[in-house]
Amino acid sequence: MTHVHFQPVGGAAGDMTLASLIAAGAPPEEITASLGRLNVPFELSTENAEVNGVGALRVSVHSPKEHAHRDFATIRTLIEGADLPERAASRSVEAFRRLAVAEGAVHGVDPEKVTFHEVGAVDSVVDVVGSCLALELLDASSVTCGPLPMGTGVVRAAHGALPVPGPATLEVLKGSKIRWTEEPRETTTPTGAALMSAFTNGLFTDAPPPMTLVSIGYGAGRARLRNAPNLLRAVVGELEGTAEDLELLEANVDDAPGELLGPATEKLLAAGALDAWLEPITMKRGRGAYKVCALVKSVDREPMSRLLMRETGTLGVRHRGVGRTVAERRHATVDLPYGRCRIKIGSLDGQDFVASPEFADASRLSSETGLPLPQVYADAKAAYAASYQLAAISRQQERP
Repeated sequence: MTHVHFQPVGGAAGDMTLASLIAAGAPPEEITASLGRLNVPFELSTENAEVNGVGALRVSVHSPKEHAHRDFATIRTLIEGADLPERAASRSVEAFRRLAVAEGAVHGVDPEKVTFHEVGAVDSVVDVVGSCLALELLDASSVTCGPLPMGTGVVRAAHGALPVPGPATLEVLKGSKIRWTEEPRETTTPTGAALMSAFTNGLFTDAPPPMTLVSIGYGAGRARLRNAPNLLRAVVGELEGTAEDLELLEANVDDAPGELLGPATEKLLAAGALDAWLEPITMKRGRGAYKVCALVKSVDREPMSRLLMRETGTLGVRHRGVGRTVAERRHATVDLPYGRCRIKIGSLDGQDFVASPEFADASRLSSETGLPLPQVYADAKAAYAASYQLAAISRQQERP
C-alpha cells in the first residue's frame, strides 16, 4: 500500500506540491493528458532547480490572461465533468470545498457562492487538480504531512494588502497543527494549505507511519527564504503489514432500489474505499431498506461521506473509528497459454499463506477465451503453484 509523506521544509504551495510529486515519480505527460479534459487552456512545463545545493523541480503553468473569476460551484462542475479518476476528482473537489468554506467564513458568504480570484485562475486549478492526479498516478492510498510553516508580514492579493498568514489560510487550517517561523513572507499559500488539509483531513504530523522508502521528490518554491530552503519534500513509500486506523461509514437508505445502490458502492471503491457493501435491513413500520457501508482511510472520511450522500441521496452518514490488522501483500504474474494473470499473495511474518488470482485479470481472460471463470482461476493457481515450487527448488540447490 503506497503512502506519501510531505515535509514542508520551507513551505507549501500548489505548484510546489505538484512539482514534488512529479519529482517523486508521477509522469508529467499523463498528468497533462488528464488535465486536458478540464477544457481550460494551459501549458505545463517543468525545469530543474537547485535550492541550497539540493536538486529540485519547479513547475510553471502558462495560460492566456483572463479576467473571469470562478466560484466554487463552477470549479466543482468543471472537475466533475472532466471524467477524471474518481479519487483524484474527489480530492480536488474537497480541496476547493475547504477553500470555499474558509473564504466564506472570512467574507461572510455562503461557501457555494464564494468567488475565487487568484485561486480560481487556470494556474491554480491546474496546480490543485494536477497534484491530485499525481497522487493517483503514484497510487497513494494514504497521505501525511508535517505541520505547515506560517510566515509573517503582508502579501498583496485581489482584495488589497493582507496579513501573513492570509486569513483564508488560517481558516483552512483551523484545528490543525501548525508551526510559526520568522520568515518575512508567505510560506504556506491558501492553495497549499487546502491541498494538504484535504489530503490528510487536517491531521498534520511529523511522524509518518513506518514504510519501505520508494522515492523522494523535491518541489521548489520561487522565493529565496532567509531561514530555510524553500522546498517541499514528498517521500513515497510502501506500508508494511500493520494495524490501521480506519473509519466505517454507514447510511440507512429506504427510498432507493438495490440496482441504484450497487453502482454507488462501485463508485466508493473507485474513489479509494478499502471495501464497500450493502446490507439488507428493516426500518420503522417494517419498511425494507439497505444499509450502505464503506471502510475508508480516516483521512478520506469527509470526501467519501460526501460521495456517499451524492450517490445515494441520504442526508447523513454515520462514521466511527475501527481498527484493522492487515497482512503484507505483493503481486506476481503467471503466463497462461491464453494470456497473463496477476496473482495477489498474502504473507505474515515472512511466510506466504494465500495466493489468489486477480479477479479483473481472470475475468478478462475468461471473456477473451470463452473459458469458464472457475477454470481460469484454477489454471492461474496451478501455474503459480508450479512456479513457486520451482523457485523453492532453485533456492535449495543454491545453498552450499
